Amino acid sequence: MLLASGWAVGYPSDWTNYNPSSTDAVRDTTIGSTQQLLEQRGTVECIACHGETNDQYSGVINTIDITQQTMAAAMSCMDWELRGACVWMSCVVPPICTFTTSIKVKNFVPDLVVQSYDRANGEPWTESQDINQVSQGTSDSSWVTTMISWVENYNVTEVRGGQSNEAVKNDHVNLDFKLVDAYGNPALVAYNAMATGLFGMVCSGRSFPFFPYYISNLDSIAWRWNLPELFYPQSWAVGVPAYNLGTMTNNYGSIFPRMGFLTQADGLKSAVLTSFRAMHFITRTFEPHLYFSIGQPSEDGYWPAGPLDQNDKDTGVFQMLYPDNESSCAQFPMSAMPGPSKRSSDGSYVWNFWKAYKCCQRVGQTLVWHSG
Repeated sequence: MLLASGWAVGYPSDWTNYNPSSTDAVRDTTIGSTQQLLEQRGTVECIACHGETNDQYSGVINTIDITQQTMAAAMSCMDWELRGACVWMSCVVPPICTFTTSIKVKNFVPDLVVQSYDRANGEPWTESQDINQVSQGTSDSSWVTTMISWVENYNVTEVRGGQSNEAVKNDHVNLDFKLVDAYGNPALVAYNAMATGLFGMVCSGRSFPFFPYYISNLDSIAWRWNLPELFYPQSWAVGVPAYNLGTMTNNYGSIFPRMGFLTQADGLKSAVLTSFRAMHFITRTFEPHLYFSIGQPSEDGYWPAGPLDQNDKDTGVFQMLYPDNESSCAQFPMSAMPGPSKRSSDGSYVWNFWKAYKCCQRVGQTLVWHSG
């Protein structure tokens, strides 16, 4: 996995060998390994020690809700296809070799939970509040308060989130700011258990449940101040269709610069665009942000789709979890006039991010041919 400036971070070896059919094992492994990585970054608080107080915002959706809604939509969103075949070769003593065939399939995997929200310390996913607190990603942490204090005097949407006020001196009309976080989907425990039980008929996911792939408060320099993306040519290509989310008749705004500020009167469209921006770099490597990438290279028997591209469905579709409980997935952007059920009264939005993978079961030592 990669951080903003290309720092390599290796996952603990036990993460690649966990048993997805055991909820307790996955919980212990992911929390323990997340704690280990956070301690390497200078944080030694205990994840399991949080969530015991009653004075914090309770959120609007919890892990059980996310898991249930994800699995309820699995048959629709996974969009399973039989794509071809793989031929594997195994050699005991060359040139004495045997050849075995397995089928190649394609399906979408619920890699991440993405939340876009207005109020710092108001993360809509309840359990993510604990992860943010431990990782110094809350608005009152020493890191974030230091970063925010440098620009608070500018009084731009109070810099903690939300829309500016109309007709108030020094405020920016229709300027909106969204916080965006992305975590490994907790439903992968159940999803991967299902995939394992089907013996290669379904591709499993490789994201780690609950792991914080991106917390915008930790990425304050890029997410709030647009550095260094301010100097990207794409950030100045106003109106160029390739860099806009949508079409001329249904334009949600510019993908670049990939930051939390945007000019938008519609809070839902702000949430869609900022979530897309975050997923745009999370699915890539060596981007100028502080994050862990889910971009993976292909390997024998496992082929992930490429980075998020609005013109390629395989690279990513979204399933709304809050405020509407959707049972299907679709590409961003949404329609030009989303219905009332899609609109949140508190500025919070939560989606599942599904990405396509092709795979075939390994039944030999070397992949010598594949189709589809």
